[in-house]
This record gives sequence, C-alpha cells and structure tokens, in this order.
Amino acid sequence: MGLEIKFLGPWEATANGEPVKVTGERRVGVLTRLALSAGQPVPAEELLTQVWGQSTATTANKQLHIVVSKLRSLLSPHQDDDIITTVSGGYQLNLACERIDAHLFTLLAHQARATWAQGEIARADALFQRALALWRGNALPDMTASWAQVESARLQEEHLTALEDHINLRLAAGDHHAVVPALMAHAEAHPLRERPRAQLMLALYRASRSSEALAVYQETRRVMVDELGIEPGAVLRRLQQAVLRRDPALDLTSPAQRTTLTEPVIPAELPAGTRTFTARATEIAWLHKTLTDTGRGSPAVAAIHGPGGIGKSALAVHAAHAIADHFADGVLYVDLRAATAGLQPLPPVEALSRLLRSLGLDGAAIPPTLDEAVARYRSLTSTRNLLVILDDAFDASQVRPLIPTGPACAVIITSRQIMASLDMPSHLHLTGLDHADAAALFARLADPGRVCSEPEAARQIVRQCSGLPLALRISAARLAARPERKLSHLADQLANPGRRLDALQHADLSMRDSIAVSLQHLPNEPAGHDAAHAFFLLGLLETSTHTAAAASALTDWPEYRAEAALNRLLDVRLIESAGPGRYRMHDLIRLYAREQAAHHMPEPVRITATRRAFHHPPTPVPAHLSPRACCSASCGAHTPTWPAWRNSSRPATCTALRCARPG
Repeated sequence: MGLEIKFLGPWEATANGEPVKVTGERRVGVLTRLALSAGQPVPAEELLTQVWGQSTATTANKQLHIVVSKLRSLLSPHQDDDIITTVSGGYQLNLACERIDAHLFTLLAHQARATWAQGEIARADALFQRALALWRGNALPDMTASWAQVESARLQEEHLTALEDHINLRLAAGDHHAVVPALMAHAEAHPLRERPRAQLMLALYRASRSSEALAVYQETRRVMVDELGIEPGAVLRRLQQAVLRRDPALDLTSPAQRTTLTEPVIPAELPAGTRTFTARATEIAWLHKTLTDTGRGSPAVAAIHGPGGIGKSALAVHAAHAIADHFADGVLYVDLRAATAGLQPLPPVEALSRLLRSLGLDGAAIPPTLDEAVARYRSLTSTRNLLVILDDAFDASQVRPLIPTGPACAVIITSRQIMASLDMPSHLHLTGLDHADAAALFARLADPGRVCSEPEAARQIVRQCSGLPLALRISAARLAARPERKLSHLADQLANPGRRLDALQHADLSMRDSIAVSLQHLPNEPAGHDAAHAFFLLGLLETSTHTAAAASALTDWPEYRAEAALNRLLDVRLIESAGPGRYRMHDLIRLYAREQAAHHMPEPVRITATRRAFHHPPTPVPAHLSPRACCSASCGAHTPTWPAWRNSSRPATCTALRCARPG
C-alpha cells in the first residue's frame, strides 16, 4: 500500500497499513498543506503565512526548513523517491494523489459521475460507495487555522454533493424505498439544504407516501421562513404542485429494478500461476514498478518480447498475480494466439468482443465494426482501474485497439516481436535462463529424488536445453511420463543432435511447433521468402553466430539483400542480435533449420551453399576483442575439434564460417 495520508476524518499517516507518527502542529500543518497540492509546488511564503500565521519571527524561514527536513527524515523510509523536494521558491510533495484520501475521493466521485453518464448504473453505484466510504468524520477536524477551515468547508461541500448525487442515482434506479431513512437523517442534519428535501419528497411519493412528502414540504417552508425569512426555491415549489396533482412525470420511466444496483461483476480472468516459477527476480521487480506507479496521465504498458519458449507468458502471469490486488476493477486476459500452432492470430475485432463481454456488455450491445467496438472499449475503460493481459500478440496493429484509455489501467503485452511502433510501452527483452537458474527450474519441475540420484545426467539435460524454460518443461514431462527410465537415457537422446528435437516433444508440448510458428509468421512476400531461404541455409553451418557478409556468401546474394533477410528473421525471433552487425541463432533453432533445409532443399544446393560459406573472405575481428576472445565468441562450439588452431598464434582476422565444416 505504501505511504498514505488521510484527513477526511481524524488526521493520520500510514505506511503499508502501519501508523506513521507525525507530531507537532506545524509539521502536521505543513504536510497537510503540501498534501492538498500533491504533485504541485507550494511557495514557501504561502506555507509560512498559512502555517505560521501572522508571526513575523525572523527565524520563520529557518523553522520551515527544519520542519521540512524532519518530515523528509520521517517519511523517506516509506517512499522510494524524494518525498518532499525543494523547488524554485518552495516545496513539493511527491506522492500520488491516490495515496491521499481527499484526492482519491474526488477522483472516485468524478469516475462515478462519468460512469453513470455512460449508463453503467451498478458500477457508478459501486464507485460512489467507495468514494463515500473514505469519509471517517469531518475533514481536517483538529485544525483551526483559517486556511484549514476554508479547505474543510470546500471538502465538506464536495462530500454532500457526492452523497446527493449518489442518492439521485439510486432514485433513478428505483431504490426509493431504501434511501428514505438515509435521506431523512441527511435532511435533518442540513435543514436549510433544499436538494435533499426535494429528494426525500420524491422518494416518499414513489413509495406511495404522498402525504408524508407534502409534510416534508410544509416543514421545509416553516424552517426557511423562520430562519431566513424566504420561501422555498422554485424546485421545491414545483415538486409540491406535482405531488398534489400526482404528475406522471414523477414516476419512474421504467419499472423499478432493484437488481440494477447489485454488486457489479469484477472480472478475474488471469490463468492460474505455476508453483514451479523460478528466478526472474529483476524482471518481476521491473514489471511491478512499471505497472503500479501511480500519478501518471495514461495507462501503464509493459511489453515483454523474446523468442519462443523463453517464458514470456509465464512471467506475465506470475507478475500479474503479484499485483492483481492493485486493480479494484479486476483483471482481463486475452490469448491473442500469435504463437499457437495451427491457429491464426486473433483478429482485433474478435479480441475486442471478448473484452467487451468481460466488461458486462451482452452480445446485442457489442458494436459490429472495429471502429465502433474500439470507441465503446475506450469509453468503458476510461474511468476503470483494470489490469489487462494481452498474451501472445502478433504485432502492434493487433494490440493497438486493445489498449485501454483509463490512466488507472495497466497492460502487459507478451510477443515475439518488439512493439516498437506503440508510443506508450516500456520494453523488456527476455533472454534465456543462466545455467544456475535453469538447473534450479529443472530441479523443481522434475522428481527431486531422481535428480539427486543422477546429478551428472541432470546437468547434461539442463545444458542441452540451453536455458529455454519450455525445453526444460518438456524434459521434465518426459521424465514424469517414464518413471522407470533413468535420467541418463534422456540425457543421451538430447546429446545426439539428430534426436534432440525428437526428445523435446511430449503430448501437446513441442519445441518444433514453437519454432515453426515463427517461421510461419514470415510475410508471404519476396522479403519473407528470402528470410525463410536464408534460415534454412544458416542451419547447415556449425556455428551459431553470423554476419551479413557471411550470409551473403552463404546465399550468394548481395550483402544488402542478405542483411534484409537477417533482419526479417530477427523480427520473428528466429535469430537474436549478438552485437553490432552480428546475429546469433539458438542451438535448438539451428537444429530445426537444418531439418527444414533437408526437407526443402536438394542436397547439391546445400553442399554448394556450404562451400561458398567456407571459402568466403574472413570477417575482421572487432577491435575490442582479443584474438582468443574473438575465436571463443564466434567459434567456441568447435574449438575442441581444432585444439592446435585454438592454442597456436592466429592471424589478425577470424570468422566463424572458417570453422564450419561442409555438411
């Protein structure tokens, strides 16, 4: 919950629900004045005039500085950022408005009115209730300074207005029987306030208590004449005449439906998390901060991208479970199917239809066109506090219509592609697990007893899975399905390149399918065909790192064309960046590419391409790499095959392709 300041009732400050003791009239006064203008500078002169009053003490400025310093020391342990900053000529409290009850009340009341205007009566009722529940008594009750009295009167008027707006909503919903007791108490507490008297008359009339409604008018007239010497206003006078003639305009336009004010449905669509989730502490902390930071003017959007099988969806779901309670209006989840084998990505209009149904619209109310559905979705989310998970997205055009507009909303997007053309998101590139984290995940997924009994075989399995959570999950599933087999049996299968992808397939889990989806997403155009062709040929090489020059030799294309193909492969995450001008292909993806090359290319074509690559001019060593580092970076997978070359003095240039054996 963090730091919170409350003064709609007895003054208090809390941090994570625990009291923070702020003592001293001036400390409380300065903090309250800064809180009323949270996020905006307050001139020091204004603080001195309001909190120190008419004091002309020459030490007043120094006293203010001391008070602010004490407040900083007291509050800083409960806030990551500087809680009170010095600005030109004054000070500013850096605390989100939602953490100050007076500002939160104003925000919720505004949202309730906007939601009611959109016809969502049940949700508006819930928002009014949340706003009014923040009041624990009178505002600033213990502060007697004139500025505090002015602010107290302003807040009290906002409170009464919101209370009466809520009663109007309940009357419109046919809840007149239930509001009569509350209205009687409200009217008695504020005898000169005409609006609640008019509401009470209407509620009594609709409850078939016309004589009591007329008695309320007579009592109101007596009080106003006695106290103010004036007659009731035009609204009350017209209402009295309407009650006398039983004007049909006073009746509800539709039958009273008490069910309209039942508790609105809060969507909770987040898939179940996994108890075996491991590591990613840095990524989880980043997501938590990105998605829960308040005080922003637009929804928070975190886009997670990375290759297939890297664990994007698992991370998104795990992080979403940790922050779900920050979103009072619930969690929406849509699988956009961009990496589901055998299915096309979900069209935006279909995804919007699902989201709108989750937000309470029935089939007939869902607009038929994309533009209308987007407009309705934006309207419905503009005042909500929602977390939206857009899992497995294809590209920015699929996602853009699904971003809510409410500044209190947050979105997590997972995709193989980088959502670079979206103008809002913070990006997180997800990479494979390091060996220690991969071993820890495998130990949690597999039978701990079997892992402990064959530690070397377990290490080999983890090594062959190359840090991919999906590969580790498949390996553990295969072991669970064959409890009689030793881990060494699976380790031997994975050690054989020709059998590794066969071993990484179980039931509906398959590394081949995961890789194939990316290949299918290459565009059906010359650039896409070039990328697919280059992908097959790259699988023939024994190295995982490539350059545009090497790809040019391999494909027999001009270098610009080869580079364009590599960039297409980078877009769909079949290769990754390995530094400026260099590309890396994961070992498992390389095995799949080699399989596909055998299926799609005649042997003479494969042999010719490999020979071209073997004989192409060497690539200069990057200046920042030593010869040994260059060889390790580019040829590390094969240096054991050439120990003499590894240990001898080498030329000043080196290329991974010089180490690639044909075939």
